[in-house]
Amino acid sequence: MRKYFSLNSNVKALFLLYVSVMLIITFLQQELVLLPELQNLDIIGEDARAQMLERYQRMRWISFLLVPLLLLLSLSLVTLCLFIGSFFYAEMNGKKFKDWWGVAMVAQSVMLAYSVILCAVNIGFGANKAMELTTYTSLLFLGGEKIEPWVRMPLAAINVFEVLYWVVMALLVGGLCGTRFGKSFKFVMSTYGVGYLFYIAFLMFLMLYLT
Repeated sequence: MRKYFSLNSNVKALFLLYVSVMLIITFLQQELVLLPELQNLDIIGEDARAQMLERYQRMRWISFLLVPLLLLLSLSLVTLCLFIGSFFYAEMNGKKFKDWWGVAMVAQSVMLAYSVILCAVNIGFGANKAMELTTYTSLLFLGGEKIEPWVRMPLAAINVFEVLYWVVMALLVGGLCGTRFGKSFKFVMSTYGVGYLFYIAFLMFLMLYLT
């Protein structure tokens, strides 16, 4: 089990697998969702729509470039939270940064599965069904349509898959450090959980500022 918690060929291969799947998701979303919407946009004239499509085709490569960069940033921030927090727990202290990187890498499979499911629902049943899935698997269902726009995104960030992500991460931490699930889950809450709280607060500030 130790091999899953080091930056070896297995973890590198997992990173390449994640990037590949995310690139496929990005391509499918563009080709089957975004591009048809742009082509059928009736609120602008033919010339303006043609220019928009041309700019889109010319710049779409940027989204593919951002996929590995954003994944790398996300994994690095999660790993940093776990690594810094480990100094305050005797059972977790002494683990290397690459050990926590392995934990973050394996746990990321939960969020990747969420992305695949959302993509499949969006393509197969439309954006409304994808939004319904987001609503009924998160705290959005508590307020329905009455929720203010600046609160909607943070509530969507607290969902079933996020909780499952925490659980899987706690199991991985327990496997790495030999601690019980309760202790591991407490560690995840006080390290990654704090970082995630700052992330939600940033989303609320950003949405409030934009609206």
